[in-house]
Amino acid sequence: MKTNLIHNLLKQKGISSGRSNIILLMLLVIVSFSCEKEEIIKNLETEASLTNVKNYILDSIPIINNEQDIHRLIKNTEDKDEEKLNQYLYEIGLATRELIKDDNFNKIIINMARESKSQTAYLLDLKIKAPRYFKKINNKLKTQGLSLQKIADDMTHKPISSNSEYPETAEIEKYIPAIFIPNLDLIDGNKQPILSPNIETDSSNNEKIEDFIVSWYFTSSGELREIILGEETSLKTSNPLFLIDHAMMFHDNDATIVLENDNSIKGSLAKTIIRYDSRNIKIKNGYRYESGWGNKSEYAIIGYRIQNFPTYDLASGYTKDLAKIKPNQIGTTLDKPSLHADVWLPLATNKFYWNTYERDWNRSEKPLGYITSPINNYVFNSKRRYYNDWYAWIPSTVNIHNTPFEWFGWETCVNFTSWKAEYQVCKVE
Repeated sequence: MKTNLIHNLLKQKGISSGRSNIILLMLLVIVSFSCEKEEIIKNLETEASLTNVKNYILDSIPIINNEQDIHRLIKNTEDKDEEKLNQYLYEIGLATRELIKDDNFNKIIINMARESKSQTAYLLDLKIKAPRYFKKINNKLKTQGLSLQKIADDMTHKPISSNSEYPETAEIEKYIPAIFIPNLDLIDGNKQPILSPNIETDSSNNEKIEDFIVSWYFTSSGELREIILGEETSLKTSNPLFLIDHAMMFHDNDATIVLENDNSIKGSLAKTIIRYDSRNIKIKNGYRYESGWGNKSEYAIIGYRIQNFPTYDLASGYTKDLAKIKPNQIGTTLDKPSLHADVWLPLATNKFYWNTYERDWNRSEKPLGYITSPINNYVFNSKRRYYNDWYAWIPSTVNIHNTPFEWFGWETCVNFTSWKAEYQVCKVE
């Protein structure tokens, strides 16, 4: 309607049809640009509007003051790359800390984490999604000669457990700066977040604070408090836990498997099943991933049962801890009975894919295995610090390492051995 009106006005002024079309096109471009500019300004104004957090209630968060020197905790003489990463996480934490008073910033981070496949907000994305906050963080980092991009360029880790026979295991791991929200499904987005640089405590003299992390929050009057918190808190609190992390990004075409709240996927049981249990486990000398500060290694497993070939439909799955292994138990075979899989008969109708790994509740998910077929492809993930913190199979090879249940026709137990660890599966009569 507006276009016709402009066209008629131009004709009344004696302007030819050809020239009027050109002028009309120019006017449309100007109007379109004006509208886009107005929309951009509107978005920036929305982003720029600082809204103070109003709900400073702490829900199920025990106040345990941090009594350890965080700068000492950052150090790691056994792994200098880890020390470097710890320092980067700490610097990002300092640069981000004041922003958690801004409700608008908190909502942006929460929405970004919900849009991801790993409960993670990738901080480089702020350059497009929230440039004002991207600039604020970089301005803080600049005082240390850093920026989010500089950190991302150097956010690398050299594997400490590579094997020369498998060049893939010696490749430098590459990460990106992020905020991981482990309790994303529980949070009240209106409550103040607890921010952590993800620096772990020294539990060598106090096992009660094993796997705790240094964390910060503000009181309603603006006072900064430094506490420590652990996994149990993450399972209870509705305050968003913003954990600074070095993360991996998943591809859009990755069909990531999401477990239910009880860490499992329950499928319907067939009429005839056979139970298989894991028994003996061992982490070999030199392959303990909990370096420093006396923490136990959390030896965990994740597995999925696939049915209907060649479609490879997901039937069931789980993840769980198998054992907490003390430093003096490395290299020792431990008897830790646990369900491995309930398998249907006939065996040819289903397969069970799995991997073992070092679980870290406070770290974002990283790929642990791939299941591929002509029709369906899956990637399953686990919370662990580094990509190479697996124990049984190189993640890219899991597709050829499903449990060979047909072997149990002549063997009661089968040992699965890598250069890092051992894991035994036995048929339960």
